[in-house]
Amino acid sequence: MRWIVVLAIIGSLISCGAQQSTAVPTVLPTAVATAVPQTWRLSYVQQPLTTAHLIINGVAGFRTIDVGVNGPACFSQGRLIYTTKLSGTNRLLASDVNTRQTQTLVDDPAAVLSQATCHPTSEQIVYLRSPLELIDDEPAPPSIWQTNPNLSQPQSLDAAQTPALNQQWSPDGRWLIYELAERPNLVLQAATGETRELTFTGTFTWQPDSQALIIAQLTEFENGRFGRLVRYDLASQQLSVVLESPDADVYYPRLAPDGQQLAYIRRPLGAEVGDIWLLQLANSSQPRQLTSDQQYDNLDPQWSSDSQQLLWSRLDLQQIRYSIWQQYITAPTASQFADDAIWPRWLP
Repeated sequence: MRWIVVLAIIGSLISCGAQQSTAVPTVLPTAVATAVPQTWRLSYVQQPLTTAHLIINGVAGFRTIDVGVNGPACFSQGRLIYTTKLSGTNRLLASDVNTRQTQTLVDDPAAVLSQATCHPTSEQIVYLRSPLELIDDEPAPPSIWQTNPNLSQPQSLDAAQTPALNQQWSPDGRWLIYELAERPNLVLQAATGETRELTFTGTFTWQPDSQALIIAQLTEFENGRFGRLVRYDLASQQLSVVLESPDADVYYPRLAPDGQQLAYIRRPLGAEVGDIWLLQLANSSQPRQLTSDQQYDNLDPQWSSDSQQLLWSRLDLQQIRYSIWQQYITAPTASQFADDAIWPRWLP
């Protein structure tokens, strides 16, 4: 099942069980010692296969927030929201980037917590809960849970604890989309509680106006083949093809904030690595390849707020080492931002 593959990837990053460390992240400027508010640009995780430090980076340098972090952070009401997996503890935490105060939102020794996802306009947080118990010698399926200041304790997104993963809010906060873990369908859930099950699945990105999604559609379930990019319109509930890809998988679609540019990963059939490509949606120009180094598998592109720059993670297949790279879309080549690092996220 696809959820087992996803959880195996997450598990590979935290399998060592991160411990408290005094190690200083490399390739970064001097650490910030002041608590005075400043402009923070982005967060990421340094040394993901060992101590897994959560870092924030800004105009004056960087700051280490926590260790044992097992996924990307999100930002809500002036706080970084993230999950940790340390020996015997699994937590969802909130760290105020200015006061440096950290609050435990969820402490769940019976499950691994991951995929912290912040609502764009409120303090509601949804996250993935993966029980540690085994069912017929297989990992129990994950489900989506939620917490906010009005709840006395965390709650499952639905009473049935439906196996699901990869949740994402619409930019206006009115919809949540996620993948079902046990069948190849997507679900849209409105803030009113209404749900809409779509008879296809894939990785996805919201249109900035929240009126549509771009989806890398899973076209061959048994082969794990992502053969096209489609647009799903919420009002008409209709699909339209954005890009057909007969000779390569296309996945990790990411729409720029301007809504006119689409970054995605393209991996030729049979190849070991995927490269970042860029498609201009406003005209009929051909997609443009941004990366081409066969040493690296490129993952999870993230747009800057001005739609001019991309950050993404890379995996060196020879050294089994992650790094973060950056590129202005008008620049001819990419440059490394941080070595031994993963999961960059721009901060508002």
